[in-house]
Amino acid sequence: MHVLAFLIAACLAPAYHQFDFWVGNWRVTDAHGKLLGHDYLSKRLKNCAIYEEYHDAGDPGIGEGFSAYDAARGRWHQSFVDDTGFVLDLEGGLRNGAMGLGGTDYVNGKPRLNRGTWTKRGDAVEELWQTSMDGGRTWKKRFDGWFRRM
Repeated sequence: MHVLAFLIAACLAPAYHQFDFWVGNWRVTDAHGKLLGHDYLSKRLKNCAIYEEYHDAGDPGIGEGFSAYDAARGRWHQSFVDDTGFVLDLEGGLRNGAMGLGGTDYVNGKPRLNRGTWTKRGDAVEELWQTSMDGGRTWKKRFDGWFRRM
């Protein structure tokens, strides 16, 4: 019975709620207000994961992902895939109130570092995604989205 009680209550621990500030239905713009897309995030799997469905405004593209806290390793994990075949796995955690996740994908066989930071800014959330092709010596902004509730 103790194991069953642990399994039921496991995803209720505070760590599973560190990224809840991103859950919701969002209109996503750049810093100047230009529409980039819409994002729909909801808690799933008995609050053990956050499911994301992103719809790009400039392209009929769709991306989907799952973010979840891995209690065994004390880290957050995110897997994202879009309809172009782009796949990205990120890991990290909450630092100074912002969720920071990083990982590696490959461009023409060369590793590209990715880092994303989700920061609550009043009623909005800013997602800043940067990439590096030189092992982290220099970083280039790939996406700077401002999420505002619809």
